[in-house]
This record gives sequence, C-alpha cells and structure tokens, in this order.
Amino acid sequence: MIRINGTDLKTSRPSNLDEQLIAATGCSSSEIGTVLAGGPDLAARALRPFIDPETLPGGQLAAAIAADGDALLAIRKLYDDAPASKAEGK
Repeated sequence: MIRINGTDLKTSRPSNLDEQLIAATGCSSSEIGTVLAGGPDLAARALRPFIDPETLPGGQLAAAIAADGDALLAIRKLYDDAPASKAEGK
C-alpha cells in the first residue's frame, strides 16, 4: 500500500518490473533516482507497474504525485523493497 496525495493505492510488485520500467522510462530499477528526479510524469511511470492501471488514469497520477511532497520517497521505497532492485545490488 502506498499513499499519494491522501489516496491509498494498493500495490504489488510485478515480476517483470525492470522490463516495464525500461519500456516506460528507458531506465532500469537501478536507475530509479534518475527517473524520480525527472518530474511527476516520470515518477508516475515508475509507480504505474505497482498499481492497477485503472487507478488515477491519464495525467491524474502525475498530478497527485506533484501535489504530494512525500510521494517520491514513497515510490523510492517501493523500489528499494523490490526484488529486481535487490538483485542488482541496491
């Protein structure tokens, strides 16, 4: 579970996390700092593999992230806990 701008979002780690992240951002999970520094649109792409695709569709997820000062830390924690990140030595 992650809370973004007052909304609780159910999360689950996808088995193909790096594949989804590379397709969405061009970066792997080991480069999550670069992705999160790229702004709310890229942060939304980094969070999307963990949540239901119908949750906060379109630009709503990016807007919620932009409005929440703690969102990037919460998203980073998802990656710190993800098996793909641990496999790469994070």
